[in-house]
Amino acid sequence: MNQGRITNRIIRRETHSSRAGLSVLTAVLLLVACLWVGTESVLSLLGQPALLASPGHLASLVAAVPGAVLPAGLVAGGTVVALAGAGLLLAAVKGGRRGRRAMLSGRSALVVDDETIAAAISRKVRLAANLAPGQVATAVTRNRALVHVHPTSGMTLDPAVLTAAAAEEVASLRLRKTIPAQIRVATKGAVGR
Repeated sequence: MNQGRITNRIIRRETHSSRAGLSVLTAVLLLVACLWVGTESVLSLLGQPALLASPGHLASLVAAVPGAVLPAGLVAGGTVVALAGAGLLLAAVKGGRRGRRAMLSGRSALVVDDETIAAAISRKVRLAANLAPGQVATAVTRNRALVHVHPTSGMTLDPAVLTAAAAEEVASLRLRKTIPAQIRVATKGAVGR
């Protein structure tokens, strides 16, 4: 493999979460269900009483589903299985993204946490607006950085200056996929320092 492919593979591994735990959990649950059905079948063949429900009883319940009123436990169990299936389908389709982003580098794979990006943007905006550390908060989402600014009471801030400062900081981070910064200035001010 060439170096570029190795770097991309490392970055992908660091920015996306593994689904191995979910796969193991699903396999264990399916194994338990198969063991239970097997045990019930063997008990039925030996003429012993069933642990929960015999295969014949389950088959008769399934056959009577279109016209019968089902017991509440069976409906609840079916609902749980349907929700688990929907959750597994969603986990399979949706990308398991971690809160990390790749940075441009010619020599190595660089990955930075979203919290670090948020702290850097908050610091830059705070210094541009001459505010206290608690007056600027940033949250980095999948597609953008949301910067919440609480100005000092009686002080007006220019959102264009703050947006430019945030954009300058994002550009200085040299992210592979740049994110726009959205500034929100609160209408209520904070007590000055």
